[in-house]
Amino acid sequence: MNAPPSPVERRELPPATGPLRLVSSLRYRDWRYLWSGLMVAQTGEWMDSLALNWIVLVLTDSPLALGTLNLMRGLPTLALAMAGGVIADRFDRRLLMVGTQVSSMLCTAVLALLASAELLEIWHIYIGLLVRGVINAVNSPARASIVGDLVPRSDIGNAVALQSNVFNVTRMVGPAIAGLLIAVSGAAIVLWLNAASAGICAIAILGMTRGAGKMAKPVTSAWSAMVEGVDYLRREPVVFMLLLLGIIPFILGQPYQSMLPVFAKDVLVVGPEGLGLLTTAAAAGSMTGAFTISSLGNFRRKGLVMMIGLLSFGTLLVVFSHTPWPLVAAVVLFFIGISTQVYQTTNSTLIQLIVPSAYRGRVFGIHQMDRGFIPVGSFVAGAIAEGAGAPFAVAIMGGSLTLASVAVLLFVPRMRRLE
Repeated sequence: MNAPPSPVERRELPPATGPLRLVSSLRYRDWRYLWSGLMVAQTGEWMDSLALNWIVLVLTDSPLALGTLNLMRGLPTLALAMAGGVIADRFDRRLLMVGTQVSSMLCTAVLALLASAELLEIWHIYIGLLVRGVINAVNSPARASIVGDLVPRSDIGNAVALQSNVFNVTRMVGPAIAGLLIAVSGAAIVLWLNAASAGICAIAILGMTRGAGKMAKPVTSAWSAMVEGVDYLRREPVVFMLLLLGIIPFILGQPYQSMLPVFAKDVLVVGPEGLGLLTTAAAAGSMTGAFTISSLGNFRRKGLVMMIGLLSFGTLLVVFSHTPWPLVAAVVLFFIGISTQVYQTTNSTLIQLIVPSAYRGRVFGIHQMDRGFIPVGSFVAGAIAEGAGAPFAVAIMGGSLTLASVAVLLFVPRMRRLE
């Protein structure tokens, strides 16, 4: 079930040289439109995430409630990951993204309205996040799998790095803005801005060429397509292992982000403004890591680079958990950001290069489960922190990730040899 060749595949541009190599994939119009829209939408999402985390912490003063909040974010992704991937392989990926962005805008507007009327309660937030999670379960695989339809193979690595930097730049800008807005005007305005950002993204995607990301007419049932996706992973153990390596760090490592409000409030005692600074430091490191990877072009030993980034991530988390000084903590978070981006970008690039378009939606549907596992890990971290404190919870998870990385390096040599 292959899609027809996109216009970009029929008019591949010559290789970029000099500084243009950093953004070579943006030479393609449709990818440029999507990238711009995602930049706006992701900024709003990061602002929204910080605002809701802070609201729940103020309402409950409970790390467990904070972990539960993030669990609500991820449960739909875990439950519907493969279904979302099947949809992305059967329907127009461009129109899917438009529909999901509009749906997310409406859901967020309801939460913003309740917050403005001072009627927002924790159960409203939980339900809202569950609904948005269902929407994201369809949006994420469509958004990830369409990259290979918009950008030629020679620029896929650069596009993946720039897509990662959407996540990283906005993670640096969004929380910083949100922290200031919450301190000055309250959380409601942040939620309204996120609703507006989703609408702007939908408009940008509509500006893409009609047919961009359009799939061939399905010839099998949805169930058969799901079975085909599972069979593909069974036949391709390298792809399966890459998916596993993409998910494990989001269970054992990334949940540290949900503990940052606790570190800001109770450990480092820096308040919402300091929380924005800590989150921004990690995002700045991620941005640095992504630009470094994109500048290297089609470099060799991607598998080894991925594993080194993973090992560094776990080790630095342990260091962060024992750091009592805010500025030192921010520096450590900067290097955590670099290490996470190195492994994420190389992992996604390898999947884009290995998996054919006909299966890409289903594979990335599973790959996007990594975001769903963050809330699961956040819930576990919140439960540990409730009884033993946030530093202990982060140290345990970072140490576990370090041990897992060492095990793969020693016993699965095939992964570190991937090119």
